[in-house]
Amino acid sequence: MLPLPSYLNHYQKDAEKSLVQKLVKDIEFSGSTYQVLVEDLHTHQNFWVFLQLEGKGQIKDAFCSCEDVHEEAGCLHQAVAYLSLFNDSASSIPLHQRFERSLWNHLCFLYEERLGDDPTLLQKLQPGRYVVRSSLDKTIFSIKASSDVSIAMLDHLIDKRPQETEETSLKFSNLSNEELLLWREGRPNPQLRYDLSLWSDLAKWLMRKQEEEQPYQISFRFSKKSIPNWIQISFEDVEIGFYLSEANLPLIIPSLATVKSPLAVRNANNQGIERAEYDKEVGVLHIIEAEDESSSNEKSSLVQEGGIALDGWTFIPGDGFYSEEPHILLQTPDLEGEDLSIALTEHQRFLSTLLTNAVIHRSPQVPSYHLFFDKYWNLHVEAYLFEVGDLVSGDSRVMVDWAYLDEDGFYPLENKRFDEATTIIPIYEVADFVTQNRAWLNTHEGFHTHVRSIEYQLSYQVSSTNRLTFTRSLAKAKDKTKMQDFGAWVYLEGYGFYSKTAGSFNYLLKPGVSLSAEQIPLFIRMNIDELMLIPNFFSEKCPIEKVGLKVKLADKKTIKVDPEYVLLPAYRGKKVQLFDDFVYVDGEGFYELPLELRLPDKFRHSVELEGEELNLFLTYEIEELRKYISEIDPRLTKPNQRHLVTNLVESAPEKGRGWYRFNLFYETEMGLISIAALRQALSKKKQQFAFFDAGLVTLQDKQLDWIRRLDKDRFEKGEESVYLTSLEFMRLNAFDPINLLEQEGIDLERSRQQLNALNQLQTPDEPNIEGLNSHLRPYQEIGVHWLWFLYRQQLAGLLCDDMGLGKTHQAMALLASVVNFYQDFAEGTQRHFLVVCPTSVIYHWQDKLQQFLPKLRVCTFFGTKRSLEEFHQQYDVLLTSYGILRNEKELLSKVSFEVAIFDEIQVAKNQFSMVYAALKGVKAQMKLGLTGTPIENHLRELKSLFDIVLPTYMPNESDYRDLFIKPIEKEHNQHRKDLLNRLIKPFTLRRKKEDVLTDLPEKIEEIAHCDLSPYQQQLYTEVLEQRKRHLLEELQNDQNPIPYLHIFALLSNLKQICNHPAVYLKTPEDYNKYTSGKWDLFVELLREARESQQKVVIFSQYLGMLDIIEQYLKDQGVGFASIRGATQNRKEQLQLFNHDPACEVFVGSLQAAGLGVDLTAGSVVIHYDRWWNAARENQATDRVHRIGQTRGVQVFKLVTKGTFEEKIDAMIERKGQLMEEVVGVDDQNTLKKFSREELIDLLTFEEPEEEHVTLSDID
Repeated sequence: MLPLPSYLNHYQKDAEKSLVQKLVKDIEFSGSTYQVLVEDLHTHQNFWVFLQLEGKGQIKDAFCSCEDVHEEAGCLHQAVAYLSLFNDSASSIPLHQRFERSLWNHLCFLYEERLGDDPTLLQKLQPGRYVVRSSLDKTIFSIKASSDVSIAMLDHLIDKRPQETEETSLKFSNLSNEELLLWREGRPNPQLRYDLSLWSDLAKWLMRKQEEEQPYQISFRFSKKSIPNWIQISFEDVEIGFYLSEANLPLIIPSLATVKSPLAVRNANNQGIERAEYDKEVGVLHIIEAEDESSSNEKSSLVQEGGIALDGWTFIPGDGFYSEEPHILLQTPDLEGEDLSIALTEHQRFLSTLLTNAVIHRSPQVPSYHLFFDKYWNLHVEAYLFEVGDLVSGDSRVMVDWAYLDEDGFYPLENKRFDEATTIIPIYEVADFVTQNRAWLNTHEGFHTHVRSIEYQLSYQVSSTNRLTFTRSLAKAKDKTKMQDFGAWVYLEGYGFYSKTAGSFNYLLKPGVSLSAEQIPLFIRMNIDELMLIPNFFSEKCPIEKVGLKVKLADKKTIKVDPEYVLLPAYRGKKVQLFDDFVYVDGEGFYELPLELRLPDKFRHSVELEGEELNLFLTYEIEELRKYISEIDPRLTKPNQRHLVTNLVESAPEKGRGWYRFNLFYETEMGLISIAALRQALSKKKQQFAFFDAGLVTLQDKQLDWIRRLDKDRFEKGEESVYLTSLEFMRLNAFDPINLLEQEGIDLERSRQQLNALNQLQTPDEPNIEGLNSHLRPYQEIGVHWLWFLYRQQLAGLLCDDMGLGKTHQAMALLASVVNFYQDFAEGTQRHFLVVCPTSVIYHWQDKLQQFLPKLRVCTFFGTKRSLEEFHQQYDVLLTSYGILRNEKELLSKVSFEVAIFDEIQVAKNQFSMVYAALKGVKAQMKLGLTGTPIENHLRELKSLFDIVLPTYMPNESDYRDLFIKPIEKEHNQHRKDLLNRLIKPFTLRRKKEDVLTDLPEKIEEIAHCDLSPYQQQLYTEVLEQRKRHLLEELQNDQNPIPYLHIFALLSNLKQICNHPAVYLKTPEDYNKYTSGKWDLFVELLREARESQQKVVIFSQYLGMLDIIEQYLKDQGVGFASIRGATQNRKEQLQLFNHDPACEVFVGSLQAAGLGVDLTAGSVVIHYDRWWNAARENQATDRVHRIGQTRGVQVFKLVTKGTFEEKIDAMIERKGQLMEEVVGVDDQNTLKKFSREELIDLLTFEEPEEEHVTLSDID
């Protein structure tokens, strides 16, 4: 074990014991300066030890954070720290020197030179794994940590690397003032740049692992030339790899001798050199030759076996590296003077690995110089690096471009002015030396040169009027001042060298020149070199501590900006004058202000700003001046936040229904701004800004557009009140939520109740739905209350509940409430209502209105003979289709309605369509849109629908696009999405089935009616007329047997025509060529179910109809499963429907899929054609409505009006258990359950005259 220094040797045993117990917890070092964390052997407390070593490892300085340390005796912690820096052998070198020679240092120094210290170059693949890729996307560096500790270490080194400063980092402890200055200027020397980089810390981390004897393995990858081009180092918890170019490989070969490498470094004594030793007493570096490791013959044979020549080395694949020739340094084994300097310059890295008793520092040093005269007036110029005398004391010396500091090491020199450490200028050469080195001497205090003679000098004075005048003056040297005459120059001790005779004056710089304050700054800049020679013209100290600007509002039209200069305490009370970038103190001279103390030219003197200058200042300049502003008028400060508040909310019935009175303010961190005062400021067209005690307001702010749009009659003269409609409140509240302003002495209870009612969509009265023959479910009651709020506030909305939740019922409840409202409060006043829906569901509405609102008289405005002549007197509700509305928009736009209901309003989502224009033209106090589509997912369509029901609510086209469409659809801006949701929330209500399951019945069944299309009517009539006469004759004759087979065949054909003409014509592939009322109804139901995100189950007894449905689903890109009688993979089809979210539809025949299958993934069932056997139809429905069903089931049975389908449906409803005992497929036996009269009725078809529609009336 290495012996301790004498003053610590009494701690030797305890120190060695501490090392055995591994009580050294951390070592940080930079060069020869260390910080070591040591755990006390006895108390187990941690203490930091600071050590600074000399060249051979002796302690130069030390201290410890413990309280036991004594300057002479040291402490145990110092002893432990010192021993921890050395290996076990007594001849060991300290850690920083071992690090200097290590593989880790050589690799990382190489990469810092190549990549710099930019952590962003390291691409993070996952926590603890990083790579660097070249411009050709080739990996040139990789590191992967595999333990929590090593991952955290890399995270600290790379991602969370702290900023190192002079105050916080050990790495600055060995720097000279010049090196610190370069670092502050952003120009650190290469060694410091490396020391401060992540690469240096990475190298030290790997070195620490090697020192702790953690196991590792080194492997290589090779180029096509079989030369190592990648080195991989694997510790237990980290793997690291470096790419090695052929040019850089020789730089790291010697350092491979410091690790366990599979490629040996033969002749490891570095090309025949064992070591280098420096004899400091004589200044000679001795290169000591190594003993021959192997014969040259052996080496030659290896080379012949496939050696590859590298720079100074031969690489033998599978073996290692051999030095080619004895190193050139062996040619001159004893180096001194210039030879030593050249060797250090050319072989710096190489020698640093060999030199055993000195350190070679990489950081270049600029020598400083100490000047003095000896007693014979010879001028001595002594160079020094860190402190005066360090290059001339002990065995220190200068060797051309290098210097050796005793007990420290070698330093490269930069900008060296003199060749020797000490240069002596004889007395007789001093004059010439001064003449040749005037500028350099002016940098040394007491040796300045003065171009004016000692008898006659140029001086200056600054008058009370700020004029600078130059005058002649005689030098007044003190009596005791030493003086020496050197011929052309006279030296005054402490003052410098003076020209013996007066030189000629500069043309501009001469006695008598007088300059005004405005001329002074430019004059100084133009003559700065000559002015430096005038005693005390420039001061070395700045009297100003800081500068600032005070910005005040002088009046409503003027801003005043005053500069502020804060003087250092020593100068307060003195006269300090400013001349642009120069400051003058009487008796001290001029000082050029640094950049941070210079105010912008425009504001170096007080400035008053008005008109356009004021607007320009507040718009642009004030932000640029922010760093200078020390004080600003609050009225000129833009608030950081601004929120709407109110202390009064009350209804204003005198203005009308849905009007309110508010006392509104914008609240900032500085106070309140009245909306009424803002409206007054906005009315002044030329004014761009408004000044309030609560802050500055930019009047062009689009956030204030809502105030700008308000007319004068919205404000009460002399008060803070503003009148808003509930619609305006909702829009304003969405963009800027309005809160109550809590103020002492103001009772806010009524306002709080009113504001809560508006926010929670409450009305003072309940909707009276008397007359509605239906019981509402709880969630439907909520919907009706919401609709009632909208109606009472003269608003409108979009009811977007899922399919099957009863949007129609809720809309009818609203109609009942409005009817009752006017019966109670406006008896005798007739109100009209409008319902517009797709043609396919017009009978649905007709049936529902008749069933649930029987007292309302419904006029179905449909067919070719439609008329409005008796509507106003005879009817309450006008029911029509979108196609009719489109064609009759001029006629219908003249009728005023109380409530207009637009079912499936999404058909008008295209703002350029005629249907959209027709709906916009409808006159109604309230417009209500019904849709099952999640409208918030389609932003442009959402605006179209809102523009129909609430025409003035949404922003205009360009604002809407900028506010919502671009940020949400392109930028996925969540804030804007939330804003849009707040904007539409009061006017949209959407509930999904899963949200209201507890309120839903298990199954809802509905007969969905439709009409035959014109072509279907023609085909139906032709087929029926061809056969029914003969069949009716046989039926009417009681003596004849009933022709069941023939009747069944006819009814089957008619049933196929009702389904789709292509089924009857046996051309399902051409279904698009024909029209079908039932098909249109089916497509509408399917669309609504899919948009409600519900799976649909479809049954039909005709394979041709199944073919058409499946072809349609394929054409639309809808996923489906299918089971028929011939289906082999029934299980796979069922699993597909029940488990695949992309499979939305199940298509099946009643015979094959009506029994024994589980279809609980579906929640909408469509029976495309009615089954003769109602029980069998119900059994099919129960494939969906059974145990495992998690949503309410809605069942649609499609029936064509005016056909035998309608009559069969009526019979089933009338007879109930009509044919439950019939089992099997449809056959003539089914008809045996009908009487002769019922069969005659089935064959009777009366074509409705009123219900024909033209092609132009189709939706």
